[in-house]
Amino acid sequence: MTTVAGVRSLKVAGVEYTTADTATYNLGGKQRETIMGGGKRAGSSEKARVAFIEVKIFLDEGQSSKDVTAVKSQEIQLECADRTIVMNSGDEVGSADNDASENSLTVRFEGNSAREVS
Repeated sequence: MTTVAGVRSLKVAGVEYTTADTATYNLGGKQRETIMGGGKRAGSSEKARVAFIEVKIFLDEGQSSKDVTAVKSQEIQLECADRTIVMNSGDEVGSADNDASENSLTVRFEGNSAREVS
């Protein structure tokens, strides 16, 4: 899991949203776990890690939280100062808690994989 600062925007299916300055993401892949046996390391196992992008967005005039929370199998782009994270087929899976005082919500998109581009 990587936390990144300098976040500029989030694009969901081509629609751009204003974001908080930081976000968290994981490119997915495999995670290894140690297997213990007889008081020592007996080996390891692997399991898949889900790719995700999680960020707080601010809704501008004309944007609805429903437009983001109903997303299924869409391209998600997290644009940062030094990199862009691209998820080709992301689904919104977070609780999408709204903060009416800021007209914002935190969204989490998950997919099979994501990639980092410069």
